[in-house]
Amino acid sequence: MSSDLFIFAAVEFQFPLGWVLALPLLGAMAFSAWRQRRAGLSGVKAGSLAALRGVALGVAVFLVMRPVWVAKQPPGTALRPVAVLVDKSESMSLEEGESTRYSQALQFLRVQRLPALRTADMPVMAMLFDESAEVADGPKINQAVPKGRRTNLAGAIAQAFQSAPRTPLAVISLTDGIANESADNVRALGGLTDAQVPFIGIGFGSDQGVRTLSLREIVAPPTVAPQAAFSISAHLEMMNADPMPDFDLLLFRDGKLHSRKNIHPGQGSRAWLESFPVTEQDPGVHNYSVQLLPPDVAGLKAVNLQANASVRISNERELRVLYVQGALTWDYKFVVLALQNDTTIKLTGLTRTSKQSVFRQNVETAGEFLNGFPTSLEELADFRVVVLSNLRPLDLNPAQQEVLARFCGEMGGGILMIGGPATFDTSWVDSRLEKLLPVEFSHNAGVRGLDRAFRMQVSEEALQHPVFQITDRGSSREAWAQLPPFTQYGRVDAAKPGAEIWAVHQTDQGPRGPRILMAAQRYGAGLSAVLTIQNFWRWRLAKDSDPQQYDRFWRQLFRFLSEAGRQDVSIHFADQDLRPGTDVQVVLEKQPNPRNLLDKNQNFVVRVEDSRKQVLREQKVELQPQKPVDFRFRAERADLYTITVLDSLKAPIASRAMEIRDTNVEFQNTARDMETLKQWASVSDGLAFKREECPDASALIQQIKGRIEKARLTAQIRRPVGVNGWMLSLILACLGAEWLLRKRWDLI
Repeated sequence: MSSDLFIFAAVEFQFPLGWVLALPLLGAMAFSAWRQRRAGLSGVKAGSLAALRGVALGVAVFLVMRPVWVAKQPPGTALRPVAVLVDKSESMSLEEGESTRYSQALQFLRVQRLPALRTADMPVMAMLFDESAEVADGPKINQAVPKGRRTNLAGAIAQAFQSAPRTPLAVISLTDGIANESADNVRALGGLTDAQVPFIGIGFGSDQGVRTLSLREIVAPPTVAPQAAFSISAHLEMMNADPMPDFDLLLFRDGKLHSRKNIHPGQGSRAWLESFPVTEQDPGVHNYSVQLLPPDVAGLKAVNLQANASVRISNERELRVLYVQGALTWDYKFVVLALQNDTTIKLTGLTRTSKQSVFRQNVETAGEFLNGFPTSLEELADFRVVVLSNLRPLDLNPAQQEVLARFCGEMGGGILMIGGPATFDTSWVDSRLEKLLPVEFSHNAGVRGLDRAFRMQVSEEALQHPVFQITDRGSSREAWAQLPPFTQYGRVDAAKPGAEIWAVHQTDQGPRGPRILMAAQRYGAGLSAVLTIQNFWRWRLAKDSDPQQYDRFWRQLFRFLSEAGRQDVSIHFADQDLRPGTDVQVVLEKQPNPRNLLDKNQNFVVRVEDSRKQVLREQKVELQPQKPVDFRFRAERADLYTITVLDSLKAPIASRAMEIRDTNVEFQNTARDMETLKQWASVSDGLAFKREECPDASALIQQIKGRIEKARLTAQIRRPVGVNGWMLSLILACLGAEWLLRKRWDLI
């Protein structure tokens, strides 16, 4: 413990009235001594016995009063500095008014606070911080340029305790509150609370922030069949924008300009997708890049103007979909129409016409599904998606439901359940199939009014999803808003944790919000989804609808549900902060292969390449079904990296691309973050002010002094006194000596 913290101590009693308990005992002792004198005992002997009893009683009463030894902080604080942290990260370079946030912080410090601190005899230790922190003098602070790529406020607080010659009296931070590094939070919190040092946060900037336009990312399918149409979608975001002028997006294919798109952004704060239609003829890997050309607008901050993605054009096997119906319906007919111009998706129909017979359509062989719905994984091995339409639990026995669950969870297949009130009812509750679906079935039966016309409301999450990009002309949001009303829908209670809600009923409220009409989730290695609208096919027949949008939705939905099971080895990226100069964690998992149950190959090679096809790492790995393996590589610079898994013959069997971007997180949210400053102030009994609401210099110094004094008074060492073996020994010694004397003098 440093010698400047504690220099004097005192004893306090937590139960000071404990001495009252000694009064009757003292009376009894006096009466006993009087009787001994009356019995002829000498005064010396009676006094000796009374003294021994009195010492034992005094010690006992002392302990009953619960004494505590308290060491307090010294009242003098002249030698302890006040740490002043000045934020020089890039968000402090934003101009608001006639100067930058950093200039405002310097003016605030130089003109108002430094003179007041010196007048109050508080020495100042100034520090500059962004990703790191350093002690700085006046000239260095004046000459600093706010261009730090990240803000580590917690690290600066911790560094202040390490750099100060003695524990700081207080930590004052001049910042906009935008903190995007959290690794040092525990260390900083420990420093503030252990030393009882208040944090004083002064927030600069505006609560609204500046106008920004950014290209967050681009979304593209990892693998596409030749001549199949797909989309390269750019995720755009603008904040605090007045009416924004038009701007252009450029799509580059392998470094050459492919297409150009003019964007009409509107105004306000919003995020949306803009898509480029693409069709590739020949197999191979193509790199796509989208570049944003921002408009020339005063005060606009353009962030992250380019993003990349890689798409493999591969002649893989057909995407087979098994469409299982409880009875002949219109749904199957219109899904067939939606897929008629896509030769890469093949639909096989299996319809239950009675308890003993099924109707098969587009089967591969004469014996395929001859006995009805499959009862083994081998029969489903060639399919990547299974659609269950208008089925009841009695139509699928427990063994068949278990096969479907394994098809989705183990093989990475996609499951889609379609139906209305007769499908989504209480009979599915607690069934094996319910466990893999993204919704919880309702326990209430006998619902009325489900045949009334209603409209489907697509969620914001769905509008950002590639499945719902159904038009390249205009906005997909507007296209979905033009869908016709529907009738007949099945009621479910709620989405399961982790499920993504795609569409809800506009008026019907369930126990946990609007009734869900479409939802999806991951289940094991695969994906599952539900569509609870009975007559969704009416969309294609609506007077004002575009049949191509209906067709495109179904093609994109089937491809999305099939993605998880597309490759024999799945490649996932762990949840992590991806940026240049970091290690990237990749999770590899071999998928079960029921087409070849004798496949015992476990030896594979993982290769990582950059955009120039330079091999960065190649490593042998051992992969077994359902046993994920971690693989790491170093991404030194911003680039497009491709992870490829090769079999023992060095033939590629799976690949996935990922882009590491030098993302400027300082401008992802430009609004002043007072909540961060308030949190640090609350845990340290400190203060947090907006710059414009901060008290004048003298008033602020008085508040800081008050917080310091409060912390000084509460920062005490409190230790019980007398609860030890020595005190117990003293009591026993006194009582033992008294007993020996009484025995020696024949008093017992």
